[in-house]
Amino acid sequence: MAQDDIRDAAILIVDDNASNVELLREMLAHDGYTNVRGETDPRKVPPLCEAQAFDLLLLDIRMPHMSGFELMERLKAIYAGDYVPVLVLTAQTDQDTRRKSLELGANDFLTKPFIAWELLHRVHNMLQIRTLYRRVAQHNRDLERRVADRTAELTEALAAARQADRAKLDFLSVMSHELRTPLNSIIGFAEVMAAESLGPLGHPDYKEYVTLIEESGNVLLSMVNKILDYTRGSTGSVEIQESDVRLPALLATCVNLLSAKAQPKGIALTLSPVPPTTLRADHRRLREMLLNLLDNAIKFTPSGGHVTLSAGPHADGVAIRVADDGPGIAPEMIDRIFNPFTQAERSLARQHEGIGLGLPIVRRFAELHGGRVELDSAPGLGTTVTIVLPASRIIGTTTA
Repeated sequence: MAQDDIRDAAILIVDDNASNVELLREMLAHDGYTNVRGETDPRKVPPLCEAQAFDLLLLDIRMPHMSGFELMERLKAIYAGDYVPVLVLTAQTDQDTRRKSLELGANDFLTKPFIAWELLHRVHNMLQIRTLYRRVAQHNRDLERRVADRTAELTEALAAARQADRAKLDFLSVMSHELRTPLNSIIGFAEVMAAESLGPLGHPDYKEYVTLIEESGNVLLSMVNKILDYTRGSTGSVEIQESDVRLPALLATCVNLLSAKAQPKGIALTLSPVPPTTLRADHRRLREMLLNLLDNAIKFTPSGGHVTLSAGPHADGVAIRVADDGPGIAPEMIDRIFNPFTQAERSLARQHEGIGLGLPIVRRFAELHGGRVELDSAPGLGTTVTIVLPASRIIGTTTA
């Protein structure tokens, strides 16, 4: 602790006896203190302390007009949030005086008459603490300012990131809209040509080419529709259209639709017995969620594998599960798998088509229904994806 910091401290002596004030000033000046002020009228001290900062107060207790106790009470409000030590100088030695002094905020006290060296040591020690407090307080203010600046920077960066993300979603949405029109034309004319509605195509290979054009157009249209669904869901422009959905019938339909895709790979696609449940949900969105999960499971399950669709009660409502015995997902990929345009395959030579929007769309549609999606997977142990819908979606049972 630098001595100059202590010797330059602002000290205020308050005592109704002018001789005592002068004595204390001389003692402190002799020890090197250069900024010492005395006041004999305690009524002038509160406005004085409001106008000028002091580092230490030396107070007498018994004074006319206002006692040292009253003065300390007044100074509490002035020095709220700051630490200004108070050294009480009193001729009273009773326990009540000492107790009340400490209760009102005094840090130490000396009994008159006092010894010079003891006074100087106590003053020095209290000013050291005061100086340390000021340094810590300044350090805290600097930290708070830096934190505030950094928070402002991060807030601006977050806003910029959100704006960029929204711009990306807007671009994808516009692009998807613009692509659907020519794709519909390509697919439509390919269907007409494949049916040879206006006459034979001529060369036999043309019919195969037209079929390939139609199939490729449908694949591309499916990708465009997924992008459009994702961008709408992410921007909050999707509203679910609720209706009564018979869960067993819906699950059976989804299995039938994808059986043709599972059969060429020798994958056993099965539907477990489903309780007769009716849900209040968006039939088209729920169907799309299940088709996405089944399509993913079939896509990543090797030939001869198994994919099972099931549904049943859950602690939070109803659970619909798609389980496969495929390769599973690495632990480091599980947290990322629901990010858009992410696939579990990390190799540059990807073996499966797709743009990585199936699971993000499923999660978004589940959230629109007040539900969630859970994923349980490990390398070599397959994958189970569960859609959990809240109990409020269950409206009864059905026999079909």
